[in-house]
Amino acid sequence: MTSDTPSEPDQWKLTVRSVDCGKPLDQAVMAYAADSVGAPTTTPAPEAGKQFCVLTMNGTNVGKSMASWNAQNTVSLNVGDTRYTETQKDDEYATDYAQYWSSQGQTPPTFGINPGSQGPVHGVFEIPTGDKPTSVWVTAGTAIETIYGVQPGYLVLLQ
Repeated sequence: MTSDTPSEPDQWKLTVRSVDCGKPLDQAVMAYAADSVGAPTTTPAPEAGKQFCVLTMNGTNVGKSMASWNAQNTVSLNVGDTRYTETQKDDEYATDYAQYWSSQGQTPPTFGINPGSQGPVHGVFEIPTGDKPTSVWVTAGTAIETIYGVQPGYLVLLQ
């Protein structure tokens, strides 16, 4: 059966739990990722002159159907007026976090959750060593910036 009614849009409630910078990526996450492919555990290093920042949020599906969501292209970690988004490699690390937390029984929105369910969302960013993030931008669309410019969203000021 088909319907001419458009599907319900995804709706999320996101809560920033923490932003940790200047530390190595979580060793339990890196060990799980390495073990899943039969490789030795490594400690990734950020680009020269940069530090990792791991943004941890809680994502709750407040929509009407199962939905997926992650920080790739939809979240920036900002230092003043400079916007940092995940690189492809950073997104791979964020996926490692999602897989690890899923193995711990906390299914992240990355893999899809039903209405009323919630789970951890992680973003991994590289910012200059010594800089401190001042805000997080979460777009209301599917990308922070499109051919039409920066999309509407939500700014969370960090303390």
